[in-house]
Amino acid sequence: MSPLHRLMRRAVCTLAASVFTVACAGTQAADVSYHYATIDGIKIFYREAGEKSKPTLLLLHGFPSSSHEFRDLIPLLSDNFHVVAPDYPGMGYSDAPPADRFTPTFDNVTAVIEKFVVGLGDPHLVVYMTDFGGPVGMRMAVHHPDWISGLIFQNAIVSVAGVDPARRKRDEAITGEITPEKRALAQSHVSLATALLLYQHGARNPTALNPDAWTNDAVALANPDSRRIMTDLQLNIPSNVASFPVWQAYLRTHQPRTLVVWGKNDPIFLPGGAEAVKQEVPDASVHYYDTGHFALEEDHVDIARQIKQFFASTHVRGQIESVNGRDFTVLTREGAHMRLALGDRTRFAAVKTFDAANIKPGTYVGAAGTSTASGVQAIEVMIFREERRGTGEGHYDWDLAPGATMTGATVASVTEKPDARDLNVSYGDKTLTVSVPNSAPVVTFAPRSFCRSQTGSRSVRSRGPQ
Repeated sequence: MSPLHRLMRRAVCTLAASVFTVACAGTQAADVSYHYATIDGIKIFYREAGEKSKPTLLLLHGFPSSSHEFRDLIPLLSDNFHVVAPDYPGMGYSDAPPADRFTPTFDNVTAVIEKFVVGLGDPHLVVYMTDFGGPVGMRMAVHHPDWISGLIFQNAIVSVAGVDPARRKRDEAITGEITPEKRALAQSHVSLATALLLYQHGARNPTALNPDAWTNDAVALANPDSRRIMTDLQLNIPSNVASFPVWQAYLRTHQPRTLVVWGKNDPIFLPGGAEAVKQEVPDASVHYYDTGHFALEEDHVDIARQIKQFFASTHVRGQIESVNGRDFTVLTREGAHMRLALGDRTRFAAVKTFDAANIKPGTYVGAAGTSTASGVQAIEVMIFREERRGTGEGHYDWDLAPGATMTGATVASVTEKPDARDLNVSYGDKTLTVSVPNSAPVVTFAPRSFCRSQTGSRSVRSRGPQ
C-alpha cells in the first residue's frame, strides 16, 4: 500500500466533529470591526469581519488608497471568509512614522505586514492584491510559500507586459541614484490629481462613483509624513520591476490557486498584466471588467461572486470508502457517495485523545452538544492550542446531529461530578455551563508525527472550494 493510501486510511483524515477548520453552517456574517495592531512601534489600522474559523482572506490595498478601498467588498465576503484588511504605514489610518523610525521601501512595508499576519495566528491565507498590494503580497508569497492558500490579482503586475509605456518611461526616469530631480518627479505623482485619474479614467460611469473614496485618500495625501512615505515608495518602484523574474518563478514553481479580476481600462496597468499571470499559472481564472484601475468601485458585487465561487469552502462529513491515487470516495452522513480529490497543497489535520482531567480554567474549547435546561450537554469537546484561541467563538447551530450546537469559549471554572465535568465557559459577555459526560470524547489536534503514524477511525471532514 502506498504512503498516500496509508495516509488517507489512517488518522491523518480523522477529524473530530468539533474541528473548526470547516465553515460553520447557519452562522451570521459578522459586522465589520476596526482595530489597531502595533508592529515595531507603528500603529497599523485594520478592518476585520467574519468568523476566525473560516479561511482567512487578506486584502492588500493600492496607491494612494487604504483598506477603505475594500469597504464594499468586505461585507459581501464575511459569510464565507475571515476577512482582514490592513493599512500600510503612512496610508489610511495607520501611523506615518518619521524617517528616523521607518525607511519606506516595499521590503520594509512587507516586513510590517508579515509581522501583522503572524499576529493573526496560524497564517494560511488567500491574498487579494491590487496595485501596491502586488509587490507586498508577492514578496510575502516568496518569503512564505507555506502561508499561501491562493492569490487574487486585481490590477497588480508581475511583468513589464502589464505596464503602460508612458508609465514605463516614468519608472525608468526614477531608476538609479535618487536625485532632487527624481524626487520631484516622484512627488508630482503623489497627488489628488493622480488619485482622481486612477478612480475616474476608464470607469463606465465616472459621475456615479462614490467621492468618499478619493476624499478619504486626500486626508493622507495632505499629511507631510504620509506624502514623504508615498513618495519614497514611488522611488522604490524600480525594485519591484527588478523582482519580476523572482515573482514569476514563484508562480511557475508553486502554481498557487489563482484568480485574476482586472479593470481593463486602467490607465497604467494594462490587460497584458493579467495575461502575464495566466502565462505563469495556466489554471488561473481570469475575468476582465469594463472599468478602470479601482475596479471595486464599480464591480465589487461580481468580484465578490468570483472570489466566493473560486475560494469559498464547503464541507463533507463522512467515512472514507475507497482510495484511488489522489482521489477518494466518501460515504457522507446523509448517505451520498462523494468523490474528493487531493490537491498538491491539501492540508490535513488529525486529532488525538485529550485527558479531560487536564481541562483547566483558561483553556479554550469548542464543545459540540445539545441544549438542556441548565446549559449544554456535550457530545464532543475539542481543546484548542493557544494560537487558535478565539476560533469560532460564540454559541450557534452545528451540523453534528439534529438540534446540535457549537460553543467556542474559554473555561472559567471546572466542577467535578461522579459521571461528568461541568465547564463554566464564557464568550463575549455571555456565560454558559457545558456538562461533559465521562463518555463524551475529548480531543485535541495531533502533532504531525502522530498524523503520519497512528491509526484511527476512517471518518473524514473535508473542506474545499465550491
